[in-house]
Amino acid sequence: MSKKQAATKKGKDQPLLTLEETGELEMIFDRLAVQDPEGESFEGYLKSLCKSVGDRLGLAAALVDRLSRNPNPIGFRTFEALEKILEASPYRKNAKQAGYRFSQKGFTSEKGASSPEKVVLIRGEHRKAIAHLFQVQGAMWIVSALVPEASSGNTALVTAFFEDDFSGFNVRVAESATQKLYKDYLQQVSGLGPRRGVEVPIRHAARLFFEMVDFWTGKGSYGQLERGRAIFARYHEPDVRPYVYELMEEIEHPEQLFTQIDISRLLEDMDLSWLRFGKDELAPFHEKLKGLGSPFLVVPREVQAERRLEVIENAGEVLCAGAKRRLFTRFFEEQAMALKLMGEEVRARWAWGIATDLGGESSSGKNPVVSRLIMDSMNFYWQEDFQETQKAAEPEHRTESGIILP
Repeated sequence: MSKKQAATKKGKDQPLLTLEETGELEMIFDRLAVQDPEGESFEGYLKSLCKSVGDRLGLAAALVDRLSRNPNPIGFRTFEALEKILEASPYRKNAKQAGYRFSQKGFTSEKGASSPEKVVLIRGEHRKAIAHLFQVQGAMWIVSALVPEASSGNTALVTAFFEDDFSGFNVRVAESATQKLYKDYLQQVSGLGPRRGVEVPIRHAARLFFEMVDFWTGKGSYGQLERGRAIFARYHEPDVRPYVYELMEEIEHPEQLFTQIDISRLLEDMDLSWLRFGKDELAPFHEKLKGLGSPFLVVPREVQAERRLEVIENAGEVLCAGAKRRLFTRFFEEQAMALKLMGEEVRARWAWGIATDLGGESSSGKNPVVSRLIMDSMNFYWQEDFQETQKAAEPEHRTESGIILP
């Protein structure tokens, strides 16, 4: 497809964008993320945006569709500006659906005879709590939220992230924070990793906060932690499933996806140190692998590969259980959610398949990501053994699920 070719449709009237348009869509989202809905420059940017996408209806439709799936004041104002462009187009149904999703979250318009296009947000909308999730190297998750305080009339900026392999749980609360302070904070954190942050419902941020408390190995308490706990407690809905379940369709047989997953591509920008298995618990399985490479054990290469795979799968079954399996599940649920919100549909589906499989009753040892992490963890602790094995071995053996065995 030519980069200048008009967008076509896919599925139920969903626009299919060119690679160039997909990149432009991401740049638009990055630009919108730093806009102030009350700022003087925002109106000018909306006019420029409408002019830019006015003759590219597929891009405009894709934009309003994504904005409506994670509603906020900036997204609603943008939707209202673009709605008139789509009203007389083949994508008017997309605009109508987007408007319905916004209305479900409390965003409505009042269109009078004298100013039919004027946007009016519901009263007090700017005082709603907003939250973001960042996935950066060295912190696993950074949860942030700007939360109104009814008693004082101010807003509080709350941030939480892990340090030092779950032994540190850093919670900070900035009282009397402003929208500008939060915008500046989001810009700073966005520069810490390969991915931009994603806006999430405040109830999801609250859920993550309390899950992080559970994952924290240091325990104890301190003032800022208790302040953060009190703020997020107002939004915590422990019986409601993570936000990803609203975004992704259920996968009935996730194991059928395994042969389609490019493991390296799926994991390429993820900080997997938080999932690493311990050296002591891996030691017995490492010894078994070393034994299979003994010069006194003469067996065909294929048989050796099968036995190594059995050892790795057994290690995954034994070690990825209980709290560890829960951590793996939640890690990939959050990855799937973030990738979906960023428009990376293929990787989002892969991550969702991994999470769905681990969240069920299947063998964790047969999950390709678990097997990969077993191998990577062993290589981390016994790198010399793996290098020697690779030098002495014939060409690598790759399993059907994509795991490479030495």
